[in-house]
Amino acid sequence: MTLKPLLTIFTAAFLAVGLYSPVLFAHAEHQHDTASDIVVSNAQVRIFLPGSQSSVGYLTLVNHGDAAVTLTKASLESLGRVEVHEHQHVNGMMKMQKVDGLEIKAHQQLDFKPGSYHLMVFEPKEPLKIGQELKLTLYFSNGDRVFTQATVVSLESQVEQVSLSEQHHTHH
Repeated sequence: MTLKPLLTIFTAAFLAVGLYSPVLFAHAEHQHDTASDIVVSNAQVRIFLPGSQSSVGYLTLVNHGDAAVTLTKASLESLGRVEVHEHQHVNGMMKMQKVDGLEIKAHQQLDFKPGSYHLMVFEPKEPLKIGQELKLTLYFSNGDRVFTQATVVSLESQVEQVSLSEQHHTHH
């Protein structure tokens, strides 16, 4: 084998590395818009009941990171407004209130479920359909965002899921 083909291959490789290095370096410095330590699962939004101006969303958040993060906002495509709410027992009464910041401690799982934290959703821009997937964006105080899909479900299926969940979590 002569030196000319080897020199051609070497030159091409050298030029390729030279041309792509700035791209690779720039990408290494790029900050992604996702909080890689936060994992979202089971995101769902209940279809709006007839005549209702609001509905509810549930999900599970897990912070796999070594530092706490604070959820500050959520948005769902096709919905005008999304708020984080919580239920509290006050003087023997159940009270629902908006939460402006929700801390998720390091290595903690937080379930958004009936009687606890949940998303209140308002102002659908179009009628939602059962089975439809909506883009859910969660915003955190450190500037990170997490994107996922929330499935539109019926009230019946949510009641069924809660019932099954309670059966699995009964303690002796």
